Amino acid sequence: MDRVGVIGAGPVGLYAAYRLVKSGHRVVVWEKGQVGGNVDKWAHVTLFSALSLNLPEDARKDLEAGLGEACGPRSLAGGDAFLTGGEFRRDVLLPLAAWLSASGRCEIVEGRAVAGLGRGALLKKEGVAAIGDDRRSSAPFRALLRSGDGAETLATVSAVVDCSGTYASETAARAGSGGLSAPGEAAAEASGRVTRVIPDPAREPELVAGKRVAILGAGYSAITTLKALADLEGPAAPKAIYWLLRKAEAPYDRVADDPLPQRDTLATYGNGLAAVGATALRGGGAFEAIRGVEVSRVASAGDGLELELAGPGAARTLAVDRLISLTGFRPDAGIYSELHVHQCYASDGPMKLAATLLAAAAGGGGGDCLKQAAPGVGTLLNPEPDFFILGMKSYGRNSAFLMRVGYEQVSLLVDKLRDRAPLPPFDAPAAKPDAPNDNAAPAEALLVPAAA
Repeated sequence: MDRVGVIGAGPVGLYAAYRLVKSGHRVVVWEKGQVGGNVDKWAHVTLFSALSLNLPEDARKDLEAGLGEACGPRSLAGGDAFLTGGEFRRDVLLPLAAWLSASGRCEIVEGRAVAGLGRGALLKKEGVAAIGDDRRSSAPFRALLRSGDGAETLATVSAVVDCSGTYASETAARAGSGGLSAPGEAAAEASGRVTRVIPDPAREPELVAGKRVAILGAGYSAITTLKALADLEGPAAPKAIYWLLRKAEAPYDRVADDPLPQRDTLATYGNGLAAVGATALRGGGAFEAIRGVEVSRVASAGDGLELELAGPGAARTLAVDRLISLTGFRPDAGIYSELHVHQCYASDGPMKLAATLLAAAAGGGGGDCLKQAAPGVGTLLNPEPDFFILGMKSYGRNSAFLMRVGYEQVSLLVDKLRDRAPLPPFDAPAAKPDAPNDNAAPAEALLVPAAA
């Protein structure tokens, strides 16, 4: 048995599976939803980094060449194209999943969440390498898999790569002061009046149409949402938008000569909107930026909410219909609570990588995330042998992650595991010259069915 388990069929998880397959490993990918499911949640959002940063060249070449009848050759957008999340999922992630399935070395299991990981029959207090007990290095991983209907099964692998990310309502930071839930926030969320991911008014117009909407947060998710809602007109437009900002100063630090023009456009727009204070929206509704405040209490009021605000900016009660809380995300460590993982007390990320990121930030190197690179394979190692956390989850609560960094982490991982490969490196057969181009095939045709 030598099979690598990858958790998450998002961009980094699929690329990890791809590189592992190419290096000669057998791979199983466990995805709690569907391939690219988290990306589909922000399908309407345009990436502010070009495709060249979001699709490694080796994967591009294989997707363009195709692999057998199940994954024919296809034409991809140029490297300078800026795709929406939906386009990226349709044109890159789903075809890459189809390529992996066609390789014969990778199984993609949809609808299976990893509820927990263990190391053989060892308890967490056993097999402590620091005291000379190396039993963990030879024991297989056991993964407890849970489907949507609650059914559970066990799977066994020799190594695990956690690429499950952090983008989900359940792992979103809370809206109250100090990172805690504000009193009443949990009840408001249970009633369906709190949203924690970027909403799509086209998919769910009832969320904002004619509503009084409060948006909490000062990241790019917040300003992306603000701009989308402020541009709405007619019946789809909100009645009022209130932007709640914890800091009193301009929320966005612009990067000089920003190589990502879309990012700079959003930052400029956000700082301008915060400075305006109160104004009318294009659709006729009202807008107000309320700076220097925190949400101290959330209370149900009829069909809406009352937000109690505190802080130097204002102490007031705000009546709204919906709270869109975009305050960042944190990793779910519950998956590996029975493994030996050294986590940073500040970011919840793996300690070695977190220490490197904190040192870079303290030295003035934490400004432009585009200048980051994966700092070395040593930062990816955990006390648990052959367990790796890659992608956004590896950054913990640090929001400066780029897909490109995740792909670089994958390359380091493959180098680390190369000597374990039980099969010769994968050599894809050349596509038939007359193979049809299935680039126009519907996305549904490329979905990989969940294993029985």
